Amino acid sequence: MKNPGGTQQGGYNAARGGRTPWDVALDLKYLIGQPSTDRGVHAYTDSSSSATSMTAGIKTYNNGVNVDATGLQVSTIAHRVQEQGYAVGVVTSVPISHATPAAAYAHNVERDDYQDLSRDLVGRPSIAHPENPLPGMDVVLGCGFGTTKDQDKAQGQNFVPGNRYLADEDLRAIDVANGGKYVVVQRTEGEKGGTVLAAAAEQAAANGHRLFGFFGVGSHLPFQTANGDFQPVAGRAKAENYTPADITENPTLAEMTTAALSVLSRNDKGFWLMVEAGDVDWANHDDNLDNSIGAVNSGDAAVKAITDWVEANSNWEETVLIVTADHGHYLVIDSPELLVATPAATESNGTPEPQAR
Repeated sequence: MKNPGGTQQGGYNAARGGRTPWDVALDLKYLIGQPSTDRGVHAYTDSSSSATSMTAGIKTYNNGVNVDATGLQVSTIAHRVQEQGYAVGVVTSVPISHATPAAAYAHNVERDDYQDLSRDLVGRPSIAHPENPLPGMDVVLGCGFGTTKDQDKAQGQNFVPGNRYLADEDLRAIDVANGGKYVVVQRTEGEKGGTVLAAAAEQAAANGHRLFGFFGVGSHLPFQTANGDFQPVAGRAKAENYTPADITENPTLAEMTTAALSVLSRNDKGFWLMVEAGDVDWANHDDNLDNSIGAVNSGDAAVKAITDWVEANSNWEETVLIVTADHGHYLVIDSPELLVATPAATESNGTPEPQAR
């Protein structure tokens, strides 16, 4: 038996691991991938299954997005509050339809079906909802701008060559300029990302439209690094380098959060918003402590944007703010001794040379 969205034998067995996060597992070793000879074993959770647990309250197999262990679609908190009249939105520093932002709202048996996950987020017909599309979210802000592919086997036969995360046809269809529901704002050459985004948010809020923002360097916001200068730390052989345009033409996560709040708060009923500092996950995958610290700082700034908004526009009697992670992570430091400046690593002027990766 294989899971509905992949090749792993056994998928996720809810009878052994529990159906909900609060269930007591009958087989604890199963949850940590032991014993290795057991074909029914399931590995440690990935971002899509853990985010599904967070938004939908169920456990599922790795790679599934808001489907249970059998592939059956389940509702998320965003779906439920939207049905009650709330506005809903998602903000991320990584691709708009990556696992965690996708799990805010979309349905799919495979997390890598990026274009179809995006279709769910913006209310377009998808493989999961071909005849009756989901209503779509009121705000979708994230990355993936400029990332194109001619082929993508992971997305199946419905993949459309072009942007990997949102098909060009879908982008045109959602734009208010073409009769759609979204004010669309994208990374614009020579323009400050925070400025163009704020202007689009103001337009959307003033006219009762939704807001869609598409930014990024490849598929994510620039890593700001620990000291915020976006420059790779000395000694780091493999790290991204950015042009001045890469930095100025993209908004910060905090600016994206503020823009989302300005649109969502127009709904008198209230709103639900997920904000993801997804680059901390990417930095940890890369074992890049410098970028990981910078990602935490950018996430802190986004949280402050939320608390500042609450203090200025609402109150803590009617606001719930949850800061959490969808799962834990490894970060391996190959040479921890390089984090400490030694006498031998001190220049003649007494200034320690940068030693950490």
